[in-house]
Amino acid sequence: MRRTTVAIVVAAAAFGGIALWATRRWLDGIIQPSPASKSQLPIAFIWLVGVTVLMLVALGAYLFHYGRRVCAASLFPPPGAKLVRDTPVLRGAAALRRGIVLQGLGALFVLCGIGLAAAAWRFYVAFSAHAA
Repeated sequence: MRRTTVAIVVAAAAFGGIALWATRRWLDGIIQPSPASKSQLPIAFIWLVGVTVLMLVALGAYLFHYGRRVCAASLFPPPGAKLVRDTPVLRGAAALRRGIVLQGLGALFVLCGIGLAAAAWRFYVAFSAHAA
């Protein structure tokens, strides 16, 4: 399990580095003001916000589901959870509190994703009217 975790972290770091390099190359290409690059900026904005919203909602849904599993079993971590290292097991009221907190965080992340989508839409509408 630890090797898998280390491999995932290394792969994520490599992917992040490649994405940063590609993004910098792309940004260098659109710095010169041309009609083609101006039309790419709203598309980039939509992609950036869209991916961020999806990640927030996915994380929120996962945390809410995990918290529900904790509350149902009254154990933290819930039965069947994969662990990287030895973790003390919480039972009863302490586990229920942890599960409720996880559900609350999950709901908060989902609401933040929805709020980000709404704010980005308002921002896009306001500035696309001025750009035209």
